[in-house]
Amino acid sequence: MSAGDSDPDAQGSTPEEKVGEEKVGEEEVAEEVVQLPPLDPRGQLRALLDAPDRDRCPGARPVVSVHTEDDPDFIAEVNQRCVSAPRLVRRGAFHGDWAELHDEDGFFPRDPLPALAERWEQARPIILHDALDDDLLDEVDTDRWSDALRERGGLADFLKGRTSDLAPEYRVQGPRQPSVADERDIEGARISWRAPKGRPTRGPEAIDDLWAKTQRLSTHADDRSLRLRLSFGDEVEADASRDMARHRAVSELANRLIPEVAALNADRELTGLVTEWIRGKPLLTQAIAYWNAPNGGARFHHDAFDEPSDGRQRGVLYAQLTGATAWIAVSTDDLLRRALEFAELLQEGEFPWVREHIAPGEGRLESWLDLLHQPERARTELGAPGGGLLGPLIDQGPEFTSLLADAGHGFVVAAGDVILLPNHGLGQTCMHSVFCASEEEAFSLSLAIRGQERTDKSGNRRGSARRRGRRSRGTPGAGSRRGGRGSRPGSSRRR
Repeated sequence: MSAGDSDPDAQGSTPEEKVGEEKVGEEEVAEEVVQLPPLDPRGQLRALLDAPDRDRCPGARPVVSVHTEDDPDFIAEVNQRCVSAPRLVRRGAFHGDWAELHDEDGFFPRDPLPALAERWEQARPIILHDALDDDLLDEVDTDRWSDALRERGGLADFLKGRTSDLAPEYRVQGPRQPSVADERDIEGARISWRAPKGRPTRGPEAIDDLWAKTQRLSTHADDRSLRLRLSFGDEVEADASRDMARHRAVSELANRLIPEVAALNADRELTGLVTEWIRGKPLLTQAIAYWNAPNGGARFHHDAFDEPSDGRQRGVLYAQLTGATAWIAVSTDDLLRRALEFAELLQEGEFPWVREHIAPGEGRLESWLDLLHQPERARTELGAPGGGLLGPLIDQGPEFTSLLADAGHGFVVAAGDVILLPNHGLGQTCMHSVFCASEEEAFSLSLAIRGQERTDKSGNRRGSARRRGRRSRGTPGAGSRRGGRGSRPGSSRRR
């Protein structure tokens, strides 16, 4: 996620109704073969999952929105298949209730690799369930630092405790003040790098503008979400920098400070897939460690920059190490289609309370419709901070969030999962919105993908589709709800 992804949330509808009392089991259970009853061919769930315009990612478990006013037969079928039921609340704004369904209801082509490669080219998200080794998940250590890092002095102590890992090339030079003040900032540190003696280098002999910082994700009083960010140079300009010497230096800095990053870089299957899709050897750089706490997350944003296509950032790799997060992840073009669908529903009189909330008075809804019928102009607007003029529309929840989930753009990313967010520039990238989906803090890593060595255009290196270390997250029907409160009907796609 980029540095500006955590502005305070737009307020959604207020939760009003009881959804359920049962809680999804969080404990690990033995994997078993589950025989699910066939779906009612004329039922609402079958219609949602079979919709011709539904997005389907190979290997991703389907997600649908749920509400107490839904048809009882629909709820019964969802309950039979539900493996998790996240409630989407971010900084006090309710965005709906979801149900993640069993693998059997997913979309599995015989050979998923061509479909995944096509999704990469289309800037659509790629979900790799259970992609991380059990050894990595069992040895996660960095997540335990969150409480200390929330206090001033915590970052200095964190770095001091890793002095031996940094030496001799890296050295902490002292505190750092950012060039642009941000009230979410907690602490910063300047870090230098010196080339090893006697070893030839491909760039400068020394780099003195590396840095680390800790930061809250928002100023909301009930959001304890935190991030530890590593980069170099100016915080505003460096994200789009193609200075590969500095990218390599900050990539190695992350390997030494955060053992879980080093483990990701050493995962040949995972990096092999990325190598194929970007047609070159990837460099995972500018690491961010996230602690997404309940009531936290990120509003709709993207990770693209206004930079030339040659050497640009190719996307983001996000690995979930503890807890779970819920995502809306969707290509720019798909988001524009869904936003137009939603705006037309508002124009037709659906969700009158939403129109009154986000488009009161005359002209605003009409201006959105006019904009959405001009794709090039609308893409430019989505590329602006917060989605520009379209921000209030795309961040509306639970109504629009539920529509997106029912259209196949919702995902639950749990410990062991990876989500890849392709980027082909400001006009063709993967937009995303994130929520904490577990009762505890969810620790994860976000790494920018840049290419450092190219292969031939056909991409000779093939990644493995093998799914390792499957960690069952519950069985269908064994507690398909988290307790909480709902709101007015969410999705329009089954009304």
